[in-house]
Amino acid sequence: MISVIRDPRLRVVALFGALALGVSVERWQTAWGFVALGFVWLAAGGVPGRLFWRRARLVLPLLAFMFVFFPWAYGAEGWEKAGLYAGRLLFAVQTLSLTFHGLPAPAFFQTLLRLKVPSIFVEMALFTLRYIDVFRAEASSMLRGLRSRGYRAASRWFSPATYVVLSKLLGSLLLRAFRRSERVYLGMLSRGYRGVVPVRELPPHAFGDAWKAAWMAGAALALFVWEKV
Repeated sequence: MISVIRDPRLRVVALFGALALGVSVERWQTAWGFVALGFVWLAAGGVPGRLFWRRARLVLPLLAFMFVFFPWAYGAEGWEKAGLYAGRLLFAVQTLSLTFHGLPAPAFFQTLLRLKVPSIFVEMALFTLRYIDVFRAEASSMLRGLRSRGYRAASRWFSPATYVVLSKLLGSLLLRAFRRSERVYLGMLSRGYRGVVPVRELPPHAFGDAWKAAWMAGAALALFVWEKV
């Protein structure tokens, strides 16, 4: 894995900086140049193609919409707009896939704290992710309970009966998730949480990581400057 930056601080700074440059370009040719660069990084970084595809396919409907809407709204110029925005979006997916490949969420948030991101923003993101997990766990638990009582969802995509049953459970789901989130918060307080995310020391970065970060940032900057010249 040639271009994997193991130090999370350098990885976040280099790739987020490249992302900022990649989504700021104004020509579709440059945007797809960033996409080509992103594929090189993914291959060198050892990101499995299947993993990238699982994330990229989530934006395929949006990409298809761009290539339908912009040509219809702007004529021939719309193809260039669609290519520009599609390239930006795909490069963002590539960059985020490489950023979080092998980087656990706790290490990422610790990196943000070490980079002097205000603690309140990090804390809000942590709580949001935690409560999304709580909500998802409660929803899965309720669906298992329904199936254990003989409930079977309709096989077709749109079924009024299915939506009626699930809509009646929505209020109960919100109440259960709220009560469990309160228990989670009380558990955090009992373990010493006082509203401040602790900052842990990170090991010093390797010399090779600095060179990799400089190379990746330099390549992105060169593409950006090439467009402006």
